[in-house]
Amino acid sequence: MAADRLVPLRAIVSESNAPPYALFDDRGFLSAGISKDLLDALVKRSGLSLTHLPLPRGRVESWLLQDEADIACFLNPDWVENPEQLSWSPKLFSTQQLLVRRSNTPGIQQMTDLFGKRIGTDRGFNYPELELLFSQQLAIRDDANSLHSNLIRLEQQRLDVVLTVDLAYYYHQQKFGHAEFRTDPLWTEPDGVYCAFNPHQPALVEQLQQTLHQLVQDGTVAAILQRYQPAKNQ
Repeated sequence: MAADRLVPLRAIVSESNAPPYALFDDRGFLSAGISKDLLDALVKRSGLSLTHLPLPRGRVESWLLQDEADIACFLNPDWVENPEQLSWSPKLFSTQQLLVRRSNTPGIQQMTDLFGKRIGTDRGFNYPELELLFSQQLAIRDDANSLHSNLIRLEQQRLDVVLTVDLAYYYHQQKFGHAEFRTDPLWTEPDGVYCAFNPHQPALVEQLQQTLHQLVQDGTVAAILQRYQPAKNQ
């Protein structure tokens, strides 16, 4: 089949996906990362072409629901407002949320340890485990566009804690290294990571679900993750 006749898969990938989930070149094009590797494997196995949509996190669900995009990965039904309106992939892998703090501050073991803290979070993301904390103003949610920005603010003592996920944090530390930081795992179980689909394209959704299941089962997803696994020495 000629390349120009392949069905296009409209995939949302943006800088909202922290490295190593998405890596962009100087021109702003997706050049590497788990997103690119996973989507490349998906379209190759499915016989599709690929179009990247560089949307911020806050527009992901609306574009999927309005049939303006087909897929967005590294989500969880608990992280979106109306998960039942979307279609979902099988679980790709699990990720542990981390609380990052300066090394000269006490460890964080439970929610009460966050009372009165200013917490660095990602703009457009939902944090159901901490929603009560934020809604009752027991802690301050302070959004930024990137993990890198949040960690700089933490270093400058403009934040008390940064909430992130293990793979993104350890990858960042391998690249930039902040020895003065320490991490505490969030007290919840690791979260499953999925892709969300445009529910208006049922035939395409079924094809993508089956292909992603195959990529998980045959070890392709695990091999992709392994490429970006740094040593957890922090």
